[in-house]
Amino acid sequence: MAKQKSLEQLRAEKEQVEKRLAQEQHKLERLENRKKYLEKGERQKRTHRLCNLGGTIESLAPEVKNLTRTEMTELMEHIFGLPEVQRAVRHMEITHINQANRGKELKANGTIPLHSIRHGHGATIVVRGR
Repeated sequence: MAKQKSLEQLRAEKEQVEKRLAQEQHKLERLENRKKYLEKGERQKRTHRLCNLGGTIESLAPEVKNLTRTEMTELMEHIFGLPEVQRAVRHMEITHINQANRGKELKANGTIPLHSIRHGHGATIVVRGR
């Protein structure tokens, strides 16, 4: 037959379970705080990137500073609807992806080609000691 636990044993088990529960709740709280921190960081990065893009547009075409959001959207739709702009965007996207992939490969073998830093000759720098 199963041995009955004493009142003291039950109290000790209860205390251990409550302590474990408090630890797990604290762990969950830390993880939720970490998630909020990371999400906030991503939002801040996005906001920073968008502000930089907006600043670039305004520096290239100062006239857009006075446009409303609707007018700016119409202008962007018109510009990005042009076939030559669509080709340029696709070209830039492909170039970006190729450079990103090349960067991953280079990290693996420890070299950095100069043409990925500036246009010109394809000289290579070997990084040692990492």
